[in-house]
Amino acid sequence: MAAEIFKDGFTACLMRPHKSQQKPMLLLALDTATETGSLALVAADQVLMESSLESHNTYLTSLMPGVAAILRNTGKEITDLTAVAVSAGPGNFTGLRIGLATAKTLAWSLKCPLVPVPTLEVLAAQFPFHPHPVGVVMDAKRGEVFWGLFRCPEAWPQVLEGPLRLPVGELPARLSVPLLLTGPGLEVHREVLAPRLPPEIVWAPQALRRPRASTLARLARCRLELGLIANPAQLIPTYLRPAL
Repeated sequence: MAAEIFKDGFTACLMRPHKSQQKPMLLLALDTATETGSLALVAADQVLMESSLESHNTYLTSLMPGVAAILRNTGKEITDLTAVAVSAGPGNFTGLRIGLATAKTLAWSLKCPLVPVPTLEVLAAQFPFHPHPVGVVMDAKRGEVFWGLFRCPEAWPQVLEGPLRLPVGELPARLSVPLLLTGPGLEVHREVLAPRLPPEIVWAPQALRRPRASTLARLARCRLELGLIANPAQLIPTYLRPAL
C-alpha cells in the first residue's frame, strides 16, 4: 500500500481494487459538504435510491437515520454494503466532519473500501460531456470562495485549476470565455459577480448547483475500479482554511 497526496488536497492511500467475496457491489454515498446534503445507494451502475438530508445544522441527528431509511426502503441491510463513498471537501466544516466521521466508521466496521471524492469535482461532474470548461464556486465565508476549474468531455472531470481559496473580488479576473459557472457560491456572491461577468459566461441552472450523492457515487465507482481508496485512519477533509 503506497500513500499519496493527491492534488485535490485529501490524504488517501493507493491500494489494489477491492474484490468483494460473493457480494454484488452495493455502494453508499454520503454528501454533507454543503447545507443541502444527500444520500445515494447504488448497485453496480443503478441508483437504487437517492434522498436529501436536512440542513447541515442537523446532520448530526439526521445522517444515520437517513442511512437506515435508505437501506430499509431498498430492502438492504447495512452488512450488504461493499463500499462507502464520501464528499471530502472543501465545504462546510461541520458537515464535512460529520460526513467523514460517519463514512470512516462505516468503512472500518464493515471492513469495506472508503472512497473520498473532492466536492468540487462532484459539482463539475453534473455537467458531463459539456463542450466548455466548467468553473465551480463555493462560499468560503468572509468574502472568499472555493474555486475549481474543470473540463468535462466525458463523465470524469479533468482538473484544470484548483482547488483554491481566494477573495471573491479576484475571481472575475481569472475567468475566460467560453465558460459554464456552477456551485452554491454563485447565489451567495451574485451581487459581486453578476455585474462583473460578461454575458458569454453562462450560469448553470440553480437546481444543478448543489452536489448530488448520485453524482458522487458515479465518480466513486470510477475511483474504486482504479483502486483509489482511502485508509480510514489517515483520511482528513479538504478544508483549505483554518476553522472559523
